Amino acid sequence: MKILKNLTMVIIFIMLGVLLTAKFDLTDDVSAGISTNDNVYSDENGHSKFAVIAKSVMPAVVNIKVERSFEYNYTSPFDRFFNSDPFLDDFFGGRRAQPRQKTKKQIQKAEGSGFVYSTDGYIMTNNHVVEKADKIVVRFSNGDEVEAKIIGTDPETDLAVIKVDKEFNKENILELGDSDELWVGDWVIAIGSPYSLEKTVTVGVVSAKDRSGLGIMGGPVFQDFIQTDAAINPGNSGGPLLNISGKVIGINAAVNSQAQGIGFAIPINLARKITTNLKDDGIVKRAYLGILPKDISNGEKEILGLNEDQNGILVATVEKDTPAEESGLQADDIIIEMNGKPIETLDKFRFELAAFKPGEKIKFLVLRDGKEKSFSVKLGDRSELLGLNKDDGDNSEKNESEDLLGLSLQNVDDQIKDKYKLRIDNGVIVTNVDDNSQLYGKLTAGDVVTKVIIAGIQYKIDSIKDFKKVAKIIKDKNVNYIIKYLRNGRKEYILIKQ
Repeated sequence: MKILKNLTMVIIFIMLGVLLTAKFDLTDDVSAGISTNDNVYSDENGHSKFAVIAKSVMPAVVNIKVERSFEYNYTSPFDRFFNSDPFLDDFFGGRRAQPRQKTKKQIQKAEGSGFVYSTDGYIMTNNHVVEKADKIVVRFSNGDEVEAKIIGTDPETDLAVIKVDKEFNKENILELGDSDELWVGDWVIAIGSPYSLEKTVTVGVVSAKDRSGLGIMGGPVFQDFIQTDAAINPGNSGGPLLNISGKVIGINAAVNSQAQGIGFAIPINLARKITTNLKDDGIVKRAYLGILPKDISNGEKEILGLNEDQNGILVATVEKDTPAEESGLQADDIIIEMNGKPIETLDKFRFELAAFKPGEKIKFLVLRDGKEKSFSVKLGDRSELLGLNKDDGDNSEKNESEDLLGLSLQNVDDQIKDKYKLRIDNGVIVTNVDDNSQLYGKLTAGDVVTKVIIAGIQYKIDSIKDFKKVAKIIKDKNVNYIIKYLRNGRKEYILIKQ
């Protein structure tokens, strides 16, 4: 009887335990708190989502091998020895003629990454991977190698499009995502060929967004990087940065070599616009609005009628005969939206504006006298404004760039000022910057150089001849100098140390 009573009590306690467990969900479930969609373990064999994505996208990720030829001057060591020996000077009767420098041609080899994004063989990569390449070979994950040609490059964003003569199935190209939808903390996957180690996969998160003002040697002028701690190293450049759905949300571009876990990628939404221009035209034609914008501080918001959580750009001036003036924009207007998107910062405003094509119509929402007003603006062409695509006969001088500190320049006279509505008193236009110049990454096509300062002396630049004289002083004396220039209507300067 006693045994039956004890057995009954045990059964009662077991039933109570089951009921309590069911009610309070005390089961040991390793996936508790993680939705099925977010679970990184995605198949029955225990492979992670990262592994599944890497396997599926690998056929579209490529290794890019590049060859560049360049010439350099050299003097034979024997010539240097015999011409520097004072005994031989005396023996031959005084100083002999200096040996002539000889020219040698050398092939430079480099590697990077890229990815196929269209069925007809177009590949996205970085400009610095393929710039000035004489030969490009694309190697696929199955070992096939195909020569590629450059379709277009854009140094100002460090983007490029190349093409192979090969057709691809849809499953063997990458799908482009939406980088605007990224959150800080989202998973990302970087794939590429760091240090020639092809098909390398690294995983991390989005550490930050909208990174700009990075001092990258020879880097892009327009910066709006995604920062990630997914390992990015030399050779990863041009490879895709993918989200957890396997869509491209960035193009790996740079790394902070002095730190660990700090890499940068170009947002795919910017790349989509730029590469479309490159694919269609081979170059990027940037839009021109015709205003001098000014940032608004937190202290100025209330005075100007903005809410605390609202950002805007103050229109300081509106240039005459420009798209801005024609649309009705006025000085002291406050731009709060561009194409329905709230303004965030002045840098991002300039960056996003430059991504539009000339001739595109965009809408601005502005505050004027405390009231909201909408304006539609048909954007102009910045290159036409600066006369960079025009042949103006005698006004354009072809110069050896080495005599001009690695710059290609164009003179500006009154006729060109009037023709392209340039509001400058003097200066020369930069049309190109050699990648081996000290000024590469600091000046860019379209900048107008107005003055050079050496040892406290200001040299006004009215012509290419003026700049050539100043360049000779800099080269002969090997001195530090400051260049004053205009960019998009703003006065800027850079200090160059030798």
